[in-house]
Amino acid sequence: MDANVAPNHAGDTMIEAVPEAMLPDSHPGRAGIQGNPTVTLVKDRGRFGPVPGSRLVNNLSWAVGFMELANAGDFAANVWNDVPVPAVAVVFMAVGGTVAAVLSGFAFFDAGLACRNVGFLRRQRRLQTAERARRLLRAGPVLDMDVYMAVTLRELGSEVSARWFMDLLLGCGAVLIAAGTYMAIAGANGGVWLASNILSGYLGNAPVVLYGLVSFAWALYIFCKAQGHVTATRKVLRGSRAAALVKRRSRHVQVFCVINGTATVLGGVGSMMTATMWWGYVVLVPVIASSLFCNVWWRRRVGYTRSAPDDFPPLDPSCLVRDLEFAARAEVTIREHRTSPMRQFVADPSSLPDVLAFLQQHGLLDLYCLKIISTDALCSALGGNQSDEVNLGVDGLLAVPEPLHARLLEAAQECLGEFGLEHFKNRERYTAELLGTYYTIASNVDFYGNMTQEK
Repeated sequence: MDANVAPNHAGDTMIEAVPEAMLPDSHPGRAGIQGNPTVTLVKDRGRFGPVPGSRLVNNLSWAVGFMELANAGDFAANVWNDVPVPAVAVVFMAVGGTVAAVLSGFAFFDAGLACRNVGFLRRQRRLQTAERARRLLRAGPVLDMDVYMAVTLRELGSEVSARWFMDLLLGCGAVLIAAGTYMAIAGANGGVWLASNILSGYLGNAPVVLYGLVSFAWALYIFCKAQGHVTATRKVLRGSRAAALVKRRSRHVQVFCVINGTATVLGGVGSMMTATMWWGYVVLVPVIASSLFCNVWWRRRVGYTRSAPDDFPPLDPSCLVRDLEFAARAEVTIREHRTSPMRQFVADPSSLPDVLAFLQQHGLLDLYCLKIISTDALCSALGGNQSDEVNLGVDGLLAVPEPLHARLLEAAQECLGEFGLEHFKNRERYTAELLGTYYTIASNVDFYGNMTQEK
């Protein structure tokens, strides 16, 4: 593939980017985002998979996009707040209460998934804090760790406030609304009628209001941070492809923040209104639509999956630029060559060492190992039949008997075709976060990471 040209902005000079298929050993001083040299897989229920809690996963459940719909489950209970309860109202109450109860189950399930991500990010924060302290003791540079920690903090905050907190509050609110709606069916009993009004009214909707306030505050914070990334990268990389990619990433984040932050506040207000005013449900209609949109937007445009690095490599902005631009190009290339993408990246796709080096450099080794360990012949050769845990690396894969090398190369081609597009999307989003954060924190460095004089 042709080499690209990346403009740099501390001055008007032009900087040539390395060839897209550049392998690690051809650039030993590289300081970008590389994959781990070894991959650990554990067997669970007869199948190998990543070590639980070893990565951040973009696994937001689609069902939680309907959680705002659960707030409208008490529609019949509040609109037909009469005694005796009309038959048509009983039907709507049963349906609304059931919908709210079912959605609460999805919310609690998603809270469990979010909890794993939170645990992973908390461990990352502890490791980063310890590494930063060690560097300070050695009087070493800590800029890299500040960047890693800032990105991890935003990831952690988003998982806690925009997901885990949301799941728990809206899930509990849905349980209360479901209980109150079911009780409204027996509204002829005075005590039951009162309890139903409390549960499906202010008490059941209170968690929605609390979530709306927290979500709005966090959305405002993230919106401002994203705008800071745009400003900081434009200052140094004006006119470059990398600056455009950071801007695109930031705009995607800001769209989510504006719509989600506004919708959650309106949802809280509308939910409290429904306790006494039926037209409060009219307010909930755009809120429900916005919730569905934000769920899809997060899963497809904002969220990403990433593994934990074995260590925290030094960050060089020029290498981050190269990584970011490469990831964006790789997405297009794989989309255009789904059947045989490897030959577009590796000069000799029949060379197992070159192919494995490419996979390791660009963080695809874990996906590749998952694919080959699921093949019986390769699983046996790699020791998967004798153990519930395997550690795989490039050296170990090269030691596989030569008759199986053709199968390894075939699996690499399949892996890149099946998972490469999504992988490089994730990689682009994460690298854009790192690059934007780097220039936001280090506002006086140039394309190469050298200090500049403020004008």
